[in-house]
Amino acid sequence: MQQDKVIVMPFLRNRNIENAASKLNVAYKDAEENLEDNHDVYLEISNKLSNLISNIHGESQLIELFTQGEKIPDKKYLTNGVNAIRQNCLKITKTINNLIELRKLEKKQTCLVVNSVNIVEIIDNIVINASKHIKQEIIFDTNIEEKYMSCDINKLQKAILIILSVAVRYSNKKEILVNLNVFEDNINITVSFNNNSKLLNFFIQKMDNLTPDNLDELSLSFYLCKSLIALHEGSISVEGNAYETMFTIKLPCENTDSINYLFMRDNKNEYLAEQIEIEFSDLYEI
Repeated sequence: MQQDKVIVMPFLRNRNIENAASKLNVAYKDAEENLEDNHDVYLEISNKLSNLISNIHGESQLIELFTQGEKIPDKKYLTNGVNAIRQNCLKITKTINNLIELRKLEKKQTCLVVNSVNIVEIIDNIVINASKHIKQEIIFDTNIEEKYMSCDINKLQKAILIILSVAVRYSNKKEILVNLNVFEDNINITVSFNNNSKLLNFFIQKMDNLTPDNLDELSLSFYLCKSLIALHEGSISVEGNAYETMFTIKLPCENTDSINYLFMRDNKNEYLAEQIEIEFSDLYEI
């Protein structure tokens, strides 16, 4: 099975400066190869935009190095400018990643890189790190402490983060509940939050009418999430009542050998922090 490869953009390197975009610019190598074979204009534009991001973010790092000097007349102003540049770079990165992922799904070129992992630990870690990033309470609960399943950890994390970002955007800063329950050979992951019935109907309409030819920002997020879950032979649905909305992801979970878990312990969630920054980049304005 072919593994996705990552093109790392040539950002200015500095260990004291966070650089999430340089680690997770998921412009896949196989997408670049498709350009050579099919001259795909869609992917060609994405690659050009990726180069622009590299240049913009490199300049922002130079400015940040400049602000570390002691004789800066308005360091706060420059720092805010750097933060704004960085956040916008992450937003563009998210857009490019989503467009490339959409194109790969349309052309049936998305594959899974599967390992056996403890899904409870994976979801718990996503919730903990997401809570730190958005400074909003996300509560995780489960009816089991350990359950191994085969999945593509990066793609599953992306699907969960998409739903969490929707919950954060529409929850009015109230608590978000994430529940993981195992029923025989199935896993249910539910993300719920308080809102109103009009919003619930809005979500249901969006989720039930997804087509790759007519996708606004929210519909694109739902489409990608639904497709990534489907690759795992699972499904996602939205339901609720007048006060609460619940997104439920259902995944098959046959008993699997945990031999791969030791490998994953040293490499798990390598890109989780960067994924969170990119997926949540458009939630708040600087």
